[in-house]
Amino acid sequence: MQMKVGGRDFDLTKQDVEARMMGEDPELIQKHMVEVNGQMFPPKQVLGHVTGWERATFTTMEAQRVLTRIGFVCTEARAGRIRKAGQFIMDSVRDSVQETMSDHGDEQFRRGFSAAAGIALRQIQKRLDDLREQMKGKGLSQAEQAFYAHLDELKSEIEADCDRFWRGSRVDWRPPKPVAKTAIRRTDETGS
Repeated sequence: MQMKVGGRDFDLTKQDVEARMMGEDPELIQKHMVEVNGQMFPPKQVLGHVTGWERATFTTMEAQRVLTRIGFVCTEARAGRIRKAGQFIMDSVRDSVQETMSDHGDEQFRRGFSAAAGIALRQIQKRLDDLREQMKGKGLSQAEQAFYAHLDELKSEIEADCDRFWRGSRVDWRPPKPVAKTAIRRTDETGS
C-alpha cells in the first residue's frame, strides 16, 4: 500500500511487516503497542525496523496510523498488560492447586487456591502500601503513579476473576486476613 510519512513515500503491506519482524525481540512497551506475529511491540519499533528509518524521524502516532492502515490493531498497553498479567497469575494459581484437587478433594483445592491467591494478592498489596507511604512523603513520579494505578487495577481484576471462578459454589476463596501482631506483656515482667 502506498503511503507517505514525513514527506517520504513508501510501499508496505501487512505481510511485509510480518515477514520483516520475524525473529525480532520486542522492546519495552511504554504506552502504545501493536501485535505482530503473536507478539506485542511498540509501534515505533515496528515501523523503524521495517523501513530502516531512525525513530526520531517519525512519531508514535504516525507509526500507529501506518500500521492501522495496513491492517494491524494498535492499542494502549495499559489494559492489555494488566489483562495479561492478571491472566498469568490466575493460570498460575489454578495450575498450582490442580493436582491437590484431584488428590485431596475440594476442601484441599479451596485451601490451596486461597493460599496461592493470597500470595499473589499480598505481594501486590505490599507494593501498593509502599507506594501509599511514599505518597505521604515526597510523592510519586508520573511513572510511579501509573504503576500504582496498574497494580491497583490488577489487584481488582484478580479478585474479580477469583470471584467469577467460584461464583455459585458458596465457597469463600479469599485468603484469611493476617492477624495483627500486638505486644504481649508477660505478668512476671517488672515495669520500671
